[in-house]
Amino acid sequence: MIFLLKSLRFRLTFWFVVSLAVVQAASGFLWHWYLETELERQLQERLRLVSQDVVDFLSADMVGAGRLSPADCRNLNRFLRKRNWNELISIRSRFGTVVCRSDNLGGSTLPITRSGRETLRQGGERFDRLQAQPFLRHILISRQMRLPGANGPLLLQVAADTDPGLGPLEQLRIMLFTLSPLALLAVAVGGWLIAGRALVPVTRMARAMRDVRADNLRRRLPVPDSGDELTELAESFNAMLERLEDSFRRIRQFSGDASHELRTPLTILKGETEVALRWAKSVEEFRDVVASNLEEIQRMERIIDNLLLLSKSDSGELPLEIKPFSLSDLVQATFLQMRPQAEERGLVLSFDFDVDREVVIQGDELRLRQMLLNLVTNAVKYTPEGGQVEIYLSVQQEQAVLTVSDTGIGIATEHLPHIFDRFYRTDQARNREEGGAGLGLAIVKWVVEAHDGRIEVASTPNQGTRFTVHLPLGGPEQVRRRAVRGEVA
Repeated sequence: MIFLLKSLRFRLTFWFVVSLAVVQAASGFLWHWYLETELERQLQERLRLVSQDVVDFLSADMVGAGRLSPADCRNLNRFLRKRNWNELISIRSRFGTVVCRSDNLGGSTLPITRSGRETLRQGGERFDRLQAQPFLRHILISRQMRLPGANGPLLLQVAADTDPGLGPLEQLRIMLFTLSPLALLAVAVGGWLIAGRALVPVTRMARAMRDVRADNLRRRLPVPDSGDELTELAESFNAMLERLEDSFRRIRQFSGDASHELRTPLTILKGETEVALRWAKSVEEFRDVVASNLEEIQRMERIIDNLLLLSKSDSGELPLEIKPFSLSDLVQATFLQMRPQAEERGLVLSFDFDVDREVVIQGDELRLRQMLLNLVTNAVKYTPEGGQVEIYLSVQQEQAVLTVSDTGIGIATEHLPHIFDRFYRTDQARNREEGGAGLGLAIVKWVVEAHDGRIEVASTPNQGTRFTVHLPLGGPEQVRRRAVRGEVA
């Protein structure tokens, strides 16, 4: 029962019924108010017409000299009976005493209200609602009347009961209080059925999602062809499943690659150590084995450090230390650091600036130095003897553009979309004999994107490769926003 009350189907039906009930109540109130106002307006027009006929009759047929006589009252009552008028009529003198009244009043007298006294003094006409017995729910019109030859103004009062005109209002109330609940019940049943039918695709998707496991991520949700929000929801879930499948695939590949990369130096360590224990006889032989083992340990250390770096970057645990620094000096320092290695391999390493001023940017100098070193190291490593490696710095549209190009062996087109993947190596340019683990370019991409930049690569096999890095001079977006607020020096 509790689940039923919390279900989306129940809530949709409930709010649909509540919305309809509110609309019904509001429309019923407006219709009641309009009908009541219209009936009152018609009754006021009726009273105004009767009062005018009384004034016209007395003005034409008055027999008393200067005042209303009993004969005038009798003539007025005969006139009223002839017209079949049932309104209550009372005429008062200027002193407020009743001088004439209709026969249907009997022994009663229409009360004189405050607005009636004002009408007697000031003229015009005014309407009142009478709430006292025996004139409960009566509407009264009071108007000043001046007859030919009269000694002063008279007060004409005409009243009518509102009950006879309330029939339509009563019918409206009956309809609202009897038909509205039935209509709401019908809407609730219909809404329940419609909501259930509309939620059938959601139920199917929920069942399909419950069957999704890590070993069957290839499954996809059924996509309804309605073209509405449910279609969008199913497509979004399928896109999420595709991302999950790709993530799991990358995790499996990453685990396999990491295991392989770490297993290889461990195997070498084990093999060389066993050989040394069996066959090494001199200190020099043991020293050679230890030196070789140290190289493999350093290789494993680099792999583990890079893995930790990428892991922390993925989890957001590696914040950048953003500060202004000279990118021009960084390029020159990298050039000086890598020139001996390039010359040792018989390469020409050069750098050039397309600007006549120092290029200063907001960024993490340590990480950007690591990014540039990785690019230049790769270029030097995969460029044959006699080749060239160039570092080029320019400024374009508030961005620092850093280019590292070489005349090396290049990268095949089919490998370009994957070169920034972790542990990815091409057969030609990313082999283990060169000492690479396939993590350098992944780190390069992370550093560039962490600075809200972008990296592009273009390569032609046997001709060379060019990496182009675009970095905003103001640093990452959050740093630029702080600079606007004056929080960055």
